[in-house]
Amino acid sequence: MTIAAVAAVLVLAASSLTETLPAVAQKWTAQGHPRVEFSFDASSRLARQIEQGAPADAFISADGAWMDQLEAGGLIEPATRFDLVGNTLVAVVPSTSMLRVTTAADLAAAAIKRLGLAGENVPAGRYARTALTTLGLWPRIGERVLSGDNVRTVLGWVASGEVDAGIVYATDALIEPRVRTAFVFPSGSHPAIEYPAAVVLGAAHAADAAAFLGYCRSVEAGSIFAAAGFVLPTP
Repeated sequence: MTIAAVAAVLVLAASSLTETLPAVAQKWTAQGHPRVEFSFDASSRLARQIEQGAPADAFISADGAWMDQLEAGGLIEPATRFDLVGNTLVAVVPSTSMLRVTTAADLAAAAIKRLGLAGENVPAGRYARTALTTLGLWPRIGERVLSGDNVRTVLGWVASGEVDAGIVYATDALIEPRVRTAFVFPSGSHPAIEYPAAVVLGAAHAADAAAFLGYCRSVEAGSIFAAAGFVLPTP
């Protein structure tokens, strides 16, 4: 059987990896390896799809909680699990905004009438709500929050001016010229943002999926992740 005849490896991955993972996969495939296809969405929705039996070879989440849930349910190969990259939580505003937003406290100002966050079960939304709660701001902000399906929905709202500000990952802010980063949340205000990866139990292409995830840890792939703004794990 030729490489071209081998069915593609299917990876379910957090939406914040939408641009970066295909770039990594292109390098991988160019070296003669099987093709990789992706389904990007909120980690919460993807994890539930796996729980419901959706076909998948590998899963890359934007937090450990959803991967923990799949592992506890016996739905991933624990020996293949590792933390791929990290990220940073930031507040963004439309690039044309004249609002003064330089600290988290500024999000509680009356001028911020709508604040976009990913849903409470979505990793980006959980990180954001934890940060706002830790900083004592949630009681003043909660009623103005507009919740999106995933972090890219929030990014789109900010870019189009549908909300005055939003909380996303630093990597998201880098790919959208219609927004600008207002400030970075203090690292101590929320859990470390990590992206665990693992092969799904019973995957149809388990060996190829494991090999692709292994390539994602290579120096070549790491340079792509770093260029996109992701934080590489400490050796």
